[in-house]
Amino acid sequence: MTNRELASPKRTGRPRNSGRDSANPREEILKEASRLFTAQGVAATTISQIAECVGLRQSSMYYYYKSKEEILSALMEKNRESLTLAEKLLEEDGPVAPRLYAFLYTDVRQLCTAPLDFYELEVAALAQPQVFAGFEEDGDKLRDAAAQLLELGVDSGELRQTDPAATALMLLSLNEGAQHRLWHGRRDEEKASANSAALAESVADYHLSSLLADASSLAAVREAGRAFVTEYEDDEPAA
Repeated sequence: MTNRELASPKRTGRPRNSGRDSANPREEILKEASRLFTAQGVAATTISQIAECVGLRQSSMYYYYKSKEEILSALMEKNRESLTLAEKLLEEDGPVAPRLYAFLYTDVRQLCTAPLDFYELEVAALAQPQVFAGFEEDGDKLRDAAAQLLELGVDSGELRQTDPAATALMLLSLNEGAQHRLWHGRRDEEKASANSAALAESVADYHLSSLLADASSLAAVREAGRAFVTEYEDDEPAA
């Protein structure tokens, strides 16, 4: 996963209003900012609110992040795990279907373990491209990598005939929709009842069942795909 280094060993930290201490206040700021962004939206969230939740004075917040946009940019850096995996999977040998499964599973899992709704991040990135440099380029690379995996699968006979570029766009859009509606949805009856691992498996199963030339091989493909998947800490849908 390609992440910006979030902590500097030379910094000793700033005093907390709450008296709390943290080994990594930058990570704590990102966590609390994400929670607020999810609960009330990016536009409605202020630096002072984030500072209050973390237990910092607003002036001390600027020691770690100079603006809300900088916080959003740091969150975006956490949005590249599935792209990194896809690029590695393209270099692997052997059957393609398990690699595609691992990619789709990881993409959903990444979206769900990022507390910020992808659509809110996308709106902010498109409105301020200078702050979110690389966001659109990352999206293009992700779709291209997915299309390459699909094309390899079609060529090998593991996947049915499909338009790789159009199908890649559809799959990634459905993954984003699952995160938006089932994970961060505002209506309780629409939210996923299980953790993100179960949701990711369900979505990946759905995709592969419609793509495999031999649908009966899904269980074997899933099992083989697990070898490429990085595990996450268990988690529950956002409140």
